Amino acid sequence: MSGVRRAVLALGMVGCLGLVGAAEPPSPGQPPRFFGLDADGQRVVYVCDRSASMSEPEGAPLAAAKRELLASIGGLGESRQFHLIFYNERQSMFEPAGGRGRPMFADESTLREVRRFIEGTTAAGGTRHAEALAAALRLAPDVVFLLTDADAAHDLSDAEFERLSGRLGATRVMVVQFGGGEGRRSPRLARLASASGGDYRVVEPAAD
Repeated sequence: MSGVRRAVLALGMVGCLGLVGAAEPPSPGQPPRFFGLDADGQRVVYVCDRSASMSEPEGAPLAAAKRELLASIGGLGESRQFHLIFYNERQSMFEPAGGRGRPMFADESTLREVRRFIEGTTAAGGTRHAEALAAALRLAPDVVFLLTDADAAHDLSDAEFERLSGRLGATRVMVVQFGGGEGRRSPRLARLASASGGDYRVVEPAAD
């Protein structure tokens, strides 16, 4: 066999091995989207109210929240990171093995675990936005999506608004408020969203 032919065959074998051993690039996914609110960024934190009122009527609000969370997280692709916090008076964080306290990539294994976490979450207790938002901001994400059905009686206090405003950094806060009408049911949450360059939207949870 000539030297030229041996060289061609060797190159061909290297090429084939390269194709077999090459890892697929991470799925780029879609820009973060939650209940019609769009955002840019690679690091996303979802903060979802799970207070007792999210079970009324007939579990519809929490069921709608779960469907949207699964759809939004599933659409992120493997190149974006996310974290998920459910809250009432306390926070319940998604913390799979090896992922404690940090955002995670939305790969297949993590998606299976977060589905179990979401599906196992129930509604109970009252509503405290400030502590859950503070926990989200400590993760320094590009965007925070907050979902609540609470009204003005459970809104941030003036002191909580000022404290959280000072911690925004480059994070955009996008607030989704369950409830009828177009009025701002939580004025200080709406102001926080605006101060961050984010958005606030009132939606009616769709029935299953």
